[in-house]
Amino acid sequence: MPQAIIHSGMPPSLPGRRNLLCVLDWGLGHASRSLALLGALEKAGELTFLASCGRARKFLEQERPDLTVYELPAYDVRYPTGNMPLNVGLQLPKWLRTIAREKRQTARLVEELRIDRIISDSRFGCYHPRVESVMLTHQLHPIFNFGPMSWSYVKYLRRFREVWVPDTADRKMSGRLSDPKGYKKVRFIGPLSRLEPTKPAPENWRTLSLLSGPEPMRSRLEKILLGQLRQLPGPHLLIRGVPDEEEVVEEHRIVVKPFADRQFLARHLPIAQHIICRSGYSTLMDLAALNLSAKIILIPTPGQTEQELLAQTQVQSGDALAAFAQGEIDLAGLIG
Repeated sequence: MPQAIIHSGMPPSLPGRRNLLCVLDWGLGHASRSLALLGALEKAGELTFLASCGRARKFLEQERPDLTVYELPAYDVRYPTGNMPLNVGLQLPKWLRTIAREKRQTARLVEELRIDRIISDSRFGCYHPRVESVMLTHQLHPIFNFGPMSWSYVKYLRRFREVWVPDTADRKMSGRLSDPKGYKKVRFIGPLSRLEPTKPAPENWRTLSLLSGPEPMRSRLEKILLGQLRQLPGPHLLIRGVPDEEEVVEEHRIVVKPFADRQFLARHLPIAQHIICRSGYSTLMDLAALNLSAKIILIPTPGQTEQELLAQTQVQSGDALAAFAQGEIDLAGLIG
């Protein structure tokens, strides 16, 4: 295959262009970075429609109540085990059916909304042969540790006219995951974050835990953290990452908040002495956007090899204090 054509920065804007931005329902990270992209497209004068499902759709509706978020079929990704090939193998038939369904739904939306360009944040069926179709992802070469799976992934990605990577051309954050080798056209559009520095909140959190990602691993991590935080002097804030719930609970010096919007996060993340979170790429982009001085503790989602690599890289570079496997978390030993 010829060497990839590589571009840096967003492509030239076309005021009045009609985009369809399709967001994966895999935690809230995809929705978070898609909001940042939406803002850039709107600033350029382009009209952009949103489509998603599940918690990601609810998140988008809460953050942008002025917009309609169209429904797409759910991948409903789950990580029942710490084995990536097994997790994918168990769900692959369902995902293939979802890809076929979202391809049909995308075609309907393209016609109904008169779409000029589709931008798919990691949804493989959201493309159209007669419309410019772009894939937004930092994973051009994901770590599956299973050859046939990697081959299939790249095959699907090549159906898109162009791949947009939310990183700089030197791949400072994404590293070897976004190596353009093997692709026709790759554009590095720069990191995407919906967070901007602002006046910090008056509180002073000893820890701020920011949860997200697929079930049941998200719920398992929440249970582990609450058990350990109860043994530590506070105060602590735990944000569950479930926008479909509203109750705020306070117990044992711990405030448990179901969801936090971008204004809340921008005010409270900088005042935390320690930040505990997944090593998802979108989360790392948000933390980098705020230039935080807090000590970051990363806990990769079990079975998500990309997060394990990113966590190791962050610790080695000095951008994170520590990384724990989910079953080996020891907050008392680390921060006392």
